[in-house]
Amino acid sequence: MKDSAVALQAELDETDMAIAHALQIAPRASWTAIGEVLGLSAVTVARRWGRISDRGLAWVTATGSPGLWRSLCNAFIDVDCEPSARHEVALALARDPRTKSVMELASGRDIHINAVTRDLPGLSRFILDRVSRLPGVVRVSTKITTRILVAGSDWRLDALPRSEQLLLQAVADETAPRQALPGTLDGPDRDLLLALAPDGRLPVSDLAERTGTSQTAARRRLARLERTGAVAFRCEIAQHITGWPVTSLMWARVAVPQRRQICERLSRMSGIRLLTATSGETNILMSTWLHSVDSAHDLEERIGAECPGLEIADHGIVLRTVKRQGWILDELGRCLESAPIDPWCDGDIAVPEAG
Repeated sequence: MKDSAVALQAELDETDMAIAHALQIAPRASWTAIGEVLGLSAVTVARRWGRISDRGLAWVTATGSPGLWRSLCNAFIDVDCEPSARHEVALALARDPRTKSVMELASGRDIHINAVTRDLPGLSRFILDRVSRLPGVVRVSTKITTRILVAGSDWRLDALPRSEQLLLQAVADETAPRQALPGTLDGPDRDLLLALAPDGRLPVSDLAERTGTSQTAARRRLARLERTGAVAFRCEIAQHITGWPVTSLMWARVAVPQRRQICERLSRMSGIRLLTATSGETNILMSTWLHSVDSAHDLEERIGAECPGLEIADHGIVLRTVKRQGWILDELGRCLESAPIDPWCDGDIAVPEAG
């Protein structure tokens, strides 16, 4: 019998959720530091996290930061395909290093992709040479992301009191960015980022071994990527245990003079994980996590009341998230397979075909 969402939620208690929330705030904090804040021993924190992560219920990953992604070419790509090929196409795209997220939708489009490439020519090659040529694909449309306003890495559980959140934030601030992003990442930077993608808590000794450098060099390079804000460590949670099991996407349009003010209001609404400005007939895209499908109706009404001037042109419910931020997921949102994001590959990495 397959696991159910209800059974999945029963696997984690309040302490487990507190540990996951702590790692959302300070993903690479030591078990000792987390234990001191939560009133637990380092051994207990490590043991509980081991059980959680082994079950695929939560995981720490590393990707390019929202700031780094902003310096590259980001796009949302909608794909329609033959019904029998739908999941195979989604999985093939999920394994492509140029996709950040891949979703199967209930209406409007079959597959929705959040992609990043090094530049516009790279995006063109991805669409024409990769996406459009997959067996079963019948239509592809693209919107360029012009600005990332709210990133999914900002989303948090609500498992810790404010006082403990502040203590953990102080720990995280020890490695917070202190200078502007570098213009580009060199080869060793990219190698380090890809090595951290499957396990964002990878010890420096293992990181050095996987990247073929000394521990001193690996530690220095990691510190620089953290200091410049090029890398983002994030603790992701299986969506069906968060209390927000439904993902909905909204495409909206707003007049440019009103856009800044309306986006500021939207950014303060709970449940909105991703908010971007885009090219095209609709110029705003929102990705939201909701308590239920019925909650989508309530959110639409709230947006209409608080954001006059914004028109929701289309609304889609996600049937399944196939990939989220470099991880392929099962139908309940548990991590199954690491599929690191690498916008610089530009087709030089062999990727599996559909089917």
